[in-house]
Formats: sequence, structure tokens, C-alpha cells
Amino acid sequence: MPTWANPSNRQEADLRDLRRVWEQVPDPRDSRGRRHPLAVLLGLVQAALVSGANSYAAIRHWVAAAPQEVLAQLGARQQRHTGMFMAPHPDTVCRTIKLVNAASVDAAYAAHRASQLADLYDDPDELIPMSVDGKSLRGTATADRPARHRLGALLSEEGVMVATLDVASKSNEITAFAPLLDQIGCLKNVVITADRLHCQREHARYPHRREAFYLFPVGGNQPKLFDQLDALPWKDVPIEWTTYDRGHGRTEIRTIQVQPAPPGTRFPHVRQVFLLERYVYDLHWTPLSAVAVLGVTSLPATLAGPRRLAELARGEWAIENQDHYVRDTTLSEDRCRVRTASAPSILATMRSYAIGALRLLNHPNIAEGARWARDDFTNPLIALGLT
Repeated sequence: MPTWANPSNRQEADLRDLRRVWEQVPDPRDSRGRRHPLAVLLGLVQAALVSGANSYAAIRHWVAAAPQEVLAQLGARQQRHTGMFMAPHPDTVCRTIKLVNAASVDAAYAAHRASQLADLYDDPDELIPMSVDGKSLRGTATADRPARHRLGALLSEEGVMVATLDVASKSNEITAFAPLLDQIGCLKNVVITADRLHCQREHARYPHRREAFYLFPVGGNQPKLFDQLDALPWKDVPIEWTTYDRGHGRTEIRTIQVQPAPPGTRFPHVRQVFLLERYVYDLHWTPLSAVAVLGVTSLPATLAGPRRLAELARGEWAIENQDHYVRDTTLSEDRCRVRTASAPSILATMRSYAIGALRLLNHPNIAEGARWARDDFTNPLIALGLT
């Protein structure tokens, strides 16, 4: 990880300004003949994606049409004799994006988002729910190569992606877990939720070292722990929180039972264990499904009771609903056929950032927010905090 990716190594003001962050991404081009700063090219692509551009063709169109005031705000070069700001050729923008190191872009954006946590959570003792999950970029698959896979960490309550990372083709999400969260400078009071795959002993030790907490469902990859929790006398534990949800032609009832971790629980730093049950009925109360989930958490009861644990556990799906689904349906990520070099990973990072930027500007409906951004070329800059 670059040293500047840690907020303690750079001034806070630099990290909060997206233009300064772009300037830290190493430029892979030869300095000879380089006419446009890399930060300007990255800014143009990011602004285009905020406007809903979902392909190279759409990005090229936006870049070619960008007016002088947008070029000025992004720091484009100014011609000495005419005073006009120089627009890079759209092909230059797309060609350069392929060459940039994706890991450097991921670290830059993670450092920028981490610097904003103080604004989103002004109470130093407040718990910060963060959901970790992976997503495949299906459009990058070819006949002889699987789709590129990426891991992300999202603020569950705000729907804002904080960090992203490529998962190596010969590896899996488990090995990418710690490198992903290493990009975030401070994890104090963060509650990390993830699916059963990440219910690993080392993944439980990692948050403890970073003054954070975990909440994991337990499955077949931890058979001894699962059997130990399954054998607990849950019938004697009262249901302490229940939610009822009605919509989309069905009714869902969710319950949670919580108890202190019994002595000898085979998992690091576990403080509480829980049983979640979810019952789904149609509108005539005909049963459709019933699911039970056992789980463990390092959160003590003084910080999170049954209601809060139920909310945190449900927040595990936030990254699917608030980022992955939106990238596929609204921003057409899986239909994008950009496959070359770093470009797919960089565009994925920028799509997630665009979603978060629109949400922080009070656009919960991202399709509507993208339409607003298309109404005026300066609107994407407003969303990116560049005006």
C-alpha cells in the first residue's frame, strides 16, 4: 500500500479534495509528449460516470462535449495565446485508463473515503457498520478467461463504498480480506459484517487488532463451531426482537435470540452468539420459506443488544442491494465489454464512487441522480465536490 494511502501520512485537507487524490496516482506514460495531466483524465472519466456513462462510447461522448468551465474546474491546461482550456482527445482518455495501475486507484479512493468518515460519524463512540462482499464483472469474461472478481467494503447505513480491491485470479476473497481493509486508515468502532465465507479465525483476529468488531454468520466452513452453536438450548432463550415487513407480494418475519458466548467457544474474541430466523409468507399467509442462521460477534452486550445485532446482521446485504445491484441495473456494469488491462477494475471503482457521491448529495435513487447529473455539465462536479 502506498504510504500516502494512510490518512496519518498526508494532510487531511489533501485527502478530502478529490483532485489532490487523483494527482497521487502514478502516471504510467512517458513524460515526453505528455500534454494532459493524469488527474484531468481521471476527473473526466469520473464525471462522465456520475452522469450515467456506461461504456467507452458514452465516456468519449461526454469528454468530447465537456465545456470550458468543466475543463477549468478539473485543472486542464490553458493555452497561452488564446486562454482556452485544452480538452484531451477522448481516445487518449480511454487509452490511458488502460495503463494506470488499478491498485493505486483503489488505494487513492479508499484514502479519500476514509478521510470523510469523521464527517459521516461525528460521535467517536458510534458504531460504524461496514459490509464486505465480492462481485464478479461478468462482462470481462471470455471463452478462455473467467470474469474479473473484486472485493469491496461498504458503509451499510449510508450505501457508500469505502474500499475496493481486485481478487487475484488464482486466489479468492479470503486472502483479499485483510489487504482490502488495510487501505482504510482507521477502523476503530467499525463493525465488519460479511457472509459465511469470511467466518475465518484470522478474519476475527484482524478487526480486534484494528480496534474494530466483527459479526459473522456461521456455516459449513466452520463445522465444529457450527455444531457447538447448534447444540445450545435455543428453545430456552427468549426471542428478544422481531420485525415484520410487508411488500412485494409477501410478508417477512425476522426474529433474533441472543446469549453470551458459552465457555470454550471455538472462535477468537467472540462475546455473543445469536440465532436469526426468517419466515416468508405470501399475502394469504401461506408459508413460502423459512431460514435459520447461527452467528457470532465480538460485540459485547453493552454496545449491541438484540435489536442492534439484528440490524447489523441485516446490513450484511447492504453491499448487494445498494452497490452491486445498482451497478448492474442502473450503470449496466455487467453489459460493459471493457476488458483490457486495468480499465475494468478502475471503471468499477469509479462507478461505486459515483453511486456514493450521488447518495451523499441526497439522491437515494441513483437512476434519478444520474439524470440530474446529465442535465448540466457542472452537476457531476457538484456531486464530486469540485465546485
